[in-house]
Amino acid sequence: MNLYFVSGLGADKRIFQKLKLGDEWIVHHVEWVPVRDDETLETYCRSLSDQIDRTKPFILVGLSFGGIIAIQLAKFLSPVQTVIISSFCLKEEVSRHYIFLGTTRIFRLLPVRFLLKPNKIIFRMFGANNPEEKNLLTQILLDTDAKFFRWAIYQLFSWENEWKPASFLHIHGTADKILHYRSNMAAIPVKGGQHLMVYNRAGEVSRILNDHLLKR
Repeated sequence: MNLYFVSGLGADKRIFQKLKLGDEWIVHHVEWVPVRDDETLETYCRSLSDQIDRTKPFILVGLSFGGIIAIQLAKFLSPVQTVIISSFCLKEEVSRHYIFLGTTRIFRLLPVRFLLKPNKIIFRMFGANNPEEKNLLTQILLDTDAKFFRWAIYQLFSWENEWKPASFLHIHGTADKILHYRSNMAAIPVKGGQHLMVYNRAGEVSRILNDHLLKR
């Protein structure tokens, strides 16, 4: 069956490179496309959906901001299953300070280039703990388009979803400093997992995926 992976904000398929999945899965990576100034989340997802073959059964897997994209795609596509990793589904799962930032739009005062500049604080927030992980995160940040990043941050902070796909799987690290683990998420927890766990805890994440992905 086809698996369509959607990476995190500004990231690409490099973040998934350590996952080990069974031979029954055909892995595809949805690529980010340029965003227009007036782009809505819905119209953007419509553009991304052109990369998905809807003539065959498929599963969507979204990481972080990609989880939001996966859920939005599931609203008008018909995936066999929707999976999110280090993300959230319902608005009540979002930390109050994110809701505040989205409502007031204070985040727009933050210099984007500062947020995309690799430093010790960024490494700590993502859970990049060794030179290999720091180098990967550095490359991802440097390759991130500032315009897309600002647009996506607004979509993340202002998203008020109240719909959950019928067949749904959520995997979340209990030590995530970007999108905090909350007991009301009904997620499969990865103890001590941080936001970069799809890379540095890939073995555990792979086992959960292989155990819980629908094989029909």
